[in-house]
This record gives sequence, C-alpha cells and structure tokens, in this order.
Amino acid sequence: NSQLEEQAQLLENQRDDLARSNSAVELKARELEQASRYKSDFLANMSHELRTPLNSLLILSKLLGDNRGENLTGEQIQYARTIESAVNDLLALINDILDLSKIEAGHLQVRPESFLVERLAGDLRQVFQPVATTRGLEFAIAIDPECANSIETDRQRLEQILKNLLSNAFKFTEEGSVSLAIEPDGEDRLLISVTDTGIGIPEEQQQAIFEAFRQADGTVSRKYGGTGLGLSISRELARLLGGSISLTSVAGQGSRFTLSLPVTYDPGEVAVRPEPGPLSNAARAAPAPAVPVMAPAAPRAVPMPRQVEDDRDALTPSQRVLLVVEDDAAFAGIVRDISREMGFQCLVTGTAEEALQLARTFKPHAVVLDVGLPDQSGLALLDRLKRDVETRHIPVHVVSGSDHTQTALALGAIGYLIKPVKREELAGVLDALATKLASSSRRVLIVEDDDVQRDAVGRLLASGDVETVGVATAAECLEALKTQTFDCMVLDLNLPDASGFSLLETLSGEGTYAFPPVIVYTGHDLSGEDEQRLRRYSDSIIIKGARSPERLLDEVSLFLHQVVTDLPAEQQTMIRQARNRDAILEGRRILVVEDDVRNVFSLTNILEPQGALVEIARNGQEALDALEAAQGEEGKRIDLVLMDVMMPVMDGLTATRIIRQDPRWAKLPVITLTAKAMPDDQERCIEAGANDYMAKPLDVDKLLSLVRVWMPR
Repeated sequence: NSQLEEQAQLLENQRDDLARSNSAVELKARELEQASRYKSDFLANMSHELRTPLNSLLILSKLLGDNRGENLTGEQIQYARTIESAVNDLLALINDILDLSKIEAGHLQVRPESFLVERLAGDLRQVFQPVATTRGLEFAIAIDPECANSIETDRQRLEQILKNLLSNAFKFTEEGSVSLAIEPDGEDRLLISVTDTGIGIPEEQQQAIFEAFRQADGTVSRKYGGTGLGLSISRELARLLGGSISLTSVAGQGSRFTLSLPVTYDPGEVAVRPEPGPLSNAARAAPAPAVPVMAPAAPRAVPMPRQVEDDRDALTPSQRVLLVVEDDAAFAGIVRDISREMGFQCLVTGTAEEALQLARTFKPHAVVLDVGLPDQSGLALLDRLKRDVETRHIPVHVVSGSDHTQTALALGAIGYLIKPVKREELAGVLDALATKLASSSRRVLIVEDDDVQRDAVGRLLASGDVETVGVATAAECLEALKTQTFDCMVLDLNLPDASGFSLLETLSGEGTYAFPPVIVYTGHDLSGEDEQRLRRYSDSIIIKGARSPERLLDEVSLFLHQVVTDLPAEQQTMIRQARNRDAILEGRRILVVEDDVRNVFSLTNILEPQGALVEIARNGQEALDALEAAQGEEGKRIDLVLMDVMMPVMDGLTATRIIRQDPRWAKLPVITLTAKAMPDDQERCIEAGANDYMAKPLDVDKLLSLVRVWMPR
C-alpha cells in the first residue's frame, strides 16, 4: 500500500509538472503570437511613416521636372529628376525590406500560372538589352531545345529573381559579357543560369552574400552601392517556388548563379525555411513558419494574367498591329484569331501596366480593350493612353462586360461593345478599326451661326490632313450629315432655327443621319439640368465646356486620332497649354481627406492646376462634416473624395463605411489612399465601400487617371 501511495503521489507530481509545462508552452506561444502581431503592426506602421514623406517628395519633384510653367532651366529640371530618381531608389529599398519581412512571416502568397519559356526570355531581353548596349557588354540568351515549352510557377516572383540576378551581373561587370541560359534538369526541373565575366566573389564570401544586408564588398569605401537585400530575397523566393539558388565564382573571373526550379509548382514540395532571418527577432525562438500555400484570391486581389501566344517576336513593318488588352485568355485568343484573319498582327496582354509598356514600345495601330483588368481599371488605362502624346492617336475600341459607355467615349474611345459578343460583332469592330486606319483624311463639321466664329474655328482646326465644313443652321447640319461622312462635329447649342438639344435628339432618333462624335463648344455655362439632357444621347460623345480655342483643338485632335508631333508647331503649343487644365476636372470640387500637411500640399498642387477646386479635411470626422455642410449649399457639393486611410479621430475606412450608409452619398466616388501597402489593404478598402484604391507613394499620372475616370459626368 505504501508503494502504491508513493507511486500515486509521484504520478500526481508528474501530472502537476506536465500541467505547469503545458501552461508555460501556451504562455510562450501567446507571447510569440503577440510578438508576431507586434511585428506585423510595426511593419505596417513603418511602411506608412516612411511612405508618407516619400509621397510628397515624389509628387513635388515630378511636378518640378514636368516644368509645366516652362520657367525652369535645363539644369534645374535635371535637379528635380535627380531628386525623383533618388526617392524611387529609397522606395525600392523599403519594398525590399517589406518583401523580406513578408517572406519571414509567411504572408507572401504564391500565384502559379502557365506561361511560355520563350516569352519569359523575350521579356528579359527587352529589359536588359538596352542596359548591355549602354555599358558596352555582350548579352546572350540561350534556351536548350530539350527544354519544356512552358512552365507553371509564379511568373512575377520568378521574374523578380532573374531581374535581380541579371541586375547584379551587369552592375559588377565592366567588360566582357552577361548571359542567361535555360536548360532542362531531368524531366521535371529547369536550370536557369546567369553568368558574367565580372569581379567575381571570393570563396569565403560566397555564403555571406545570401544573408540580408551583406555584400562581398562591405567596406566603408566600397565601390558598388546597394543594401545586400536582393540575393537574400531571391533565395527565399526561390525556396517558396520549390527551387534553390547555387553559386560558383572565382574572384576576378566572374560568377554563375544557377536557379533550379520545378517545371510545375507544387506547394507540398516547398522546403521549410532553415532559419529565421536577421529581421525577425521574435521568430528566432519560434519554430519555422508554416509553408505558404496558394490561397484563393480575394475579391479585388490582383491575380497574374494567363499568357496568350502573340506575334510580338515576329512583327513585320508592313502589317498593321493590334493590341488586345484582355485578362480572359479564351476571349483574348478569339480576338487574336479573328484579327489575324483580317490581316492584323496581334499583341496580347492581361494587365494595364504591360499594355501601356507594349503601346509605348510597339506603337500598335489600334487597341481592343477590356475594362475589368486585374491590376487597374481599363478605363484608367484608356485615360493614360489618351493623355500620352506618343499613344493618344491610337484608336481604342472597348469590349467589356460592364456598361461604362459614356465614360469611355468621353475619354476618347472610338466605340464600345458590351459582352457577351458574337463573333460577327467582333469582326465588325475590327473591320471598323481597319477602315479608320485606311482613311488618311479627316473631316470636321462645324455647326455655328456666327460667321466670324465659324471661320475662326475652321482656321483653328484646319491642317494638312483635316478638312473643315461649316454650316450655320440645324437644317444645313442635317443635310450635310445625310449626304456626307464626318469624323467629328463641333456644335454651338444656340442656332437660329433649332436648339442644339433638339438637333441632337433628331440625330439620335433617326437612322438616316450619320452621328459622329460631338463636341459642344459654347460660351455659356451648362447647368446641371442641361448637362443631364446632353448625357441622354449616349451614342454620341459630348464634352462639356470646351470654351477655349486651345481646349477645343486638344479635344478635336483627340477624336480625330491625330499624332500631335505631326501637327504644325503652333497647334502643338496650343495643345500643350490646354493639357495644363483638364476639362473633366474644371470647376469640380474634390475633398482631400489627409492629416499630413505635406501630402495636402502635394495633392493640392496636383489637382488645382488641372482646374479642380480642392477642399481639405484632416480626418474622417471632418470629412463627414464637410460633406454635410456642402450638401446644403447650392453649387458647393463635393464631386469626389480622396480618402487617406490612417488618420486620427476617425480613420478613412470608418468614414467610407459611414458615407456608403447614407443614401445621399451612395454614388459619391471615394478613392482611398494608403501608405501601409500590406497584402489585404486593397480588399479592406473595397469592402469598406471605396470605388478604387491607390497605394502611396502616389504616381501623379495614375492618380489623375483615377480621378478623371471616377469623376461624375
């Protein structure tokens, strides 16, 4: 009995010890979880605090460098561009730190997609060939014929790795060559090697360079800049893709970095991170984070586009080129096939950013554009294309599942088609584009009863390839449209025999007349009621308030798809002057909700020169008060809100939710601006009721495009 009692007591003591151990483990787990949460909060706040001043620097240096007042010297413009470049370098460093931190915390998502190996190589050549030419180096890319044609992995992250390796190769090579080789490693893996003839890396430094903030040349007087984060991030990204990076190098003779990667991404084969990185103090005592697996995309998350084979590597100068911007691979393939049947060569992309790059690089003859793109609204892309002197002349036809006809046409689209569409309708769109491209002359109908004004407008618009026809009455206008074809019509609303409104109503209701794009050119302000009447004619393009000759010339050249640089010098100067003020933003009230005075100053200097009226609120509560006050004042209503997210008293998300709950502001456009730039920010902003989202530091052109797209018409 005594022995049993002793054993029972021993078991009781062991149970108590186990309970205490379990409590200690649970406490430690809670401490680690809390530390991880603190770290995430710190990263978010650090991002906000660093990006906020950078935002002001980027915006103001961009405005200085643009020299819109044409009052800076060339040297002063160069100073401004140097500041902008330095700020972008600092921003890249912040992004690198956040990337490494996301990897450590297991927050970085892998989004695999299938794409062509040749397309990957072609894109890298396009980026780095100019670098090689500038530095006087040879640059070669070799793909083993035995390689798989396509690979399934996260293309964005793979390109990030290879761009880092190639950037380093060019950075540390002063003479000789840099090469990229892609070859098979068995049936299910690829080896991608970057080889250079540069300075090489001593053997004792070859492991250290993969550690964060470490470089082979780490001395105070080191020759090469950088922070040493790139290779650390590349190694971790390679691990997340199921691969690894190895290095062979001889000091003074060059280096070879080799990325081994599975042909098909499998989250189950991703290696566990061997040890926490130097940024993760809290994680040092914790077990390695769980392997990130592919998560379902959030409602507004940005998936990578699926690639569709196109003709970008085999373009011939004699054929017309069509750019198809569509993230639905099946539909993009259909448009590509029809366009080829009609004699077009085709470029295909699924993102706005690549579309803008392709348009600037290849100068396509026409564009077919979807609105619902993953990285940015197609309407914002349309606006950016039409605001760029190099691309504004390219005809753009929108094909989309949602109806934004009036906005697209007002921004300069040639036509709008709502999905689902039949093959015959697509063929009709492409045929219309081909007809437009085949016509070298352009004709403008001027409807104005004042002889002097009509003659002045005719002389303003006339150029080598533009013919103007003037009429003084609505009856003469109808007769001209019945027998002739015009590319654009300039209309005064006050005619002797009928109002411009009734003329437009007649044109809209009867199919016997051609109905070209219409620009209302009047010296009278249009009331809200008048504007609504004009907007009923959705088949036409109506631009309100083109009251100055400069703006009229700008609008007409847009709808005639004229190449600005081909116009007479005097007309080019007038268009540059007109672009300093924006017809869509002229007189519109924008509420800027921002607590940082530097950003308020920057945003004001973006918007006010465009003609907008800016009101300021320092937090969400002041924004609600400003909306309430403006509601009761005639002519003082807010047209659009730019809402910062992180503010005292009331944050931007809370304010946006309250705005959306009030039926008076249900249609008020709200664009949220945040400097946190964490993975779920966009989703949270859209869920709160924002129409769109933009991360700081703000790109001036992108911001203006968003404002123009969402500004009520």
